[in-house]
Amino acid sequence: MQQYGLTEKQLKLFKFIKNYITKNKISPSYEEMKVAIGLKSKCSIQKKIEQLEDRGWLTKLHGKSRSIKILK
Repeated sequence: MQQYGLTEKQLKLFKFIKNYITKNKISPSYEEMKVAIGLKSKCSIQKKIEQLEDRGWLTKLHGKSRSIKILK
């Protein structure tokens, strides 16, 4: 099921990132994201972040860790 044009996992990841940044003032690590949404690999997180970037939900500075910014 898609909500806001996102898959369930994409939306779960987006909400986790948004809440984490609000609470900690820094974006979560890929390991923290992987554990939070129940994925087995960091590669899966990378793909989901790229998908969210492509859809305009967030952006990040490539080559820099913990640099995700929420756009929506």
